[in-house]
Amino acid sequence: MLSGNDFRRNYQLRIRIVLALCLIFSVILVRRLYVLQILESPKYLLLSHKNRIRLSPILPKRGRIISADGKIIACNRMRCKLIIEACDKKNFIKNLELLKKYLNLTETEKTTLDDIRSHVPKYTAITIRDDLSWDEYAKISMIFFKLNYVALENTFTRKYQFPLECSHVLGYTGKNSDDIQMIAGKTGLELSLNRELIGKFGTAQMEINALGKKMRMLNVSNPVNGRDITITIDSRLQRYIFDLINAEKAGACVVVDITDGSVLAMVSAPAFDANRISSKISKNQWQDLINDPLAPLMNRTISCVYPPGSIFKIVVAMAALCEGVVSETERIPCAGYISVNSHKFHCWNRSGHGAVNLAEAMAMSCDCYFFEIAQRLGIDNIIKHAKKFGLGEKTGIELPHENCGLLPTREWKFLRYRQPWTYSETVITAIGQGALLSNLLQTAMIICKLYANNYALTPTLIKKSKSISENSPPIIDEIFNKNSHKSDQTQDPIPKKYAEIIKNALYQVCNAQYGTAFVCCKSDYGISGKTGSSQVRRLKDHEIGMHNKNIPWKFRDHAFFAGCAPQPNPRYVVAVLIEHGGGGASVAAPIARKIFDKLFELYADERNTSGNLNIMDKRNINAL
Repeated sequence: MLSGNDFRRNYQLRIRIVLALCLIFSVILVRRLYVLQILESPKYLLLSHKNRIRLSPILPKRGRIISADGKIIACNRMRCKLIIEACDKKNFIKNLELLKKYLNLTETEKTTLDDIRSHVPKYTAITIRDDLSWDEYAKISMIFFKLNYVALENTFTRKYQFPLECSHVLGYTGKNSDDIQMIAGKTGLELSLNRELIGKFGTAQMEINALGKKMRMLNVSNPVNGRDITITIDSRLQRYIFDLINAEKAGACVVVDITDGSVLAMVSAPAFDANRISSKISKNQWQDLINDPLAPLMNRTISCVYPPGSIFKIVVAMAALCEGVVSETERIPCAGYISVNSHKFHCWNRSGHGAVNLAEAMAMSCDCYFFEIAQRLGIDNIIKHAKKFGLGEKTGIELPHENCGLLPTREWKFLRYRQPWTYSETVITAIGQGALLSNLLQTAMIICKLYANNYALTPTLIKKSKSISENSPPIIDEIFNKNSHKSDQTQDPIPKKYAEIIKNALYQVCNAQYGTAFVCCKSDYGISGKTGSSQVRRLKDHEIGMHNKNIPWKFRDHAFFAGCAPQPNPRYVVAVLIEHGGGGASVAAPIARKIFDKLFELYADERNTSGNLNIMDKRNINAL
């Protein structure tokens, strides 16, 4: 046994050990409290706020799109959404019973909503009806005092004044997500200008309890609405052209102001209903649009490419004059065909045109003339001048999904087919056939650049106002900076002497009796232009000379016309494409003539009433 002194010493040692342990644990506890309450206080304060404060987005109004003639063609429609904020079973069923007869809820809808309720926290908001009609809204308002934890929320959806006519230019919008109901552009100008149209979120800070129930509003930050943007499209002209093009099975049209590249109309048909897609479209309806063989979702002015046909002869003629392989007066015989490497290439006129000079060959669209100068030029010179006119690259228009087309070169063919280039391919390229591809806007810009004497002219859809440098959105400044930069690029100018020769030839196309467009395009104000037909496939022997209506639609030629007016100083370019329409002179040119008539009718009336010097004077037109 331990003696009294030993026992006392042993007892004191144990007390010291316990006190030491208590001190150590106290130091650890104090240090931990210091870390939690001092060092990591901001972290846990933030977590506490996240549990206590709920941030709800306040959606801004999307900016409007305004046409050049002052019509609001894209705006916002307020949509009322009905939600239940408390999802306890008793309250939920009571609310549904009251709402059932006013909203015509089916048993299936009630079952679905109840299933959603059973899988979410008690105070999670559930949407009962996403878009209340005014009749439903009025009925709900009358019984609102009987409902518990039911709220009406205002959201916005996009509304288009001309949902078919402007569908490919404006595009459409959709929700970013199911949680945030903010609409964003999906295609067209809605997509390319989305940054300026969309605006900025506001926020509402709501205090909630541990169950998620809203207790009080703490703070509200107002949203910043999107900017309004004015575009160059004239809604009156757009609607008129759409009716003309839509009467055909499929086609497109572009109208461009030569002075600055402003696009006054851009039509593609068939079209889609932008209002239906932007609001609520079913899966089956969307699949119908995607699977439609006429592809209504495709913008035929920039996204679809075609062989440009005889309109490409403008480029070949300029190349021939610039390279000195032909003169204005030299006559080249056309016997109806030429032979290249034992293969016959036929002119569209199998009887031949006789000996023709450049202007006559252009007016009569003689293929043999261009077959001959193509052999003199070679494919390299043809492609060199085609690049100057902007073919093979994007035009710079402010729209997504532009197809730049194809300029076939020796290198391209070798990389694609591992075969050398042949003379036959040069010959067929010279009349805008073969592998050569361009979109309709590129075709229109050939005429624009020729008459503007500016290879770097860029088309635009954004209307430039006098105050653009002061109040314009940043993205608009970027667009015009881009365009002005491109216009200032060092590039060989279009030789005026040769340009005048080609302009004279284009005038004869529509005004000389032997011109391919004389019958439909002879006018008082003077139209210049070029017809074109783009082969879809090589004609069979029995189809030569056959009427277009007797050939299956999908095998008919595409019909083109690109022209400008009025003479002698053209202001507007009109390019028309009718898919599988047949001849450019018989189908596309008459439509272009109607568009020119409407164009000058609209703008001449404005000139007389407003005195705007930029718009055509009807008296000047009649004097030409």
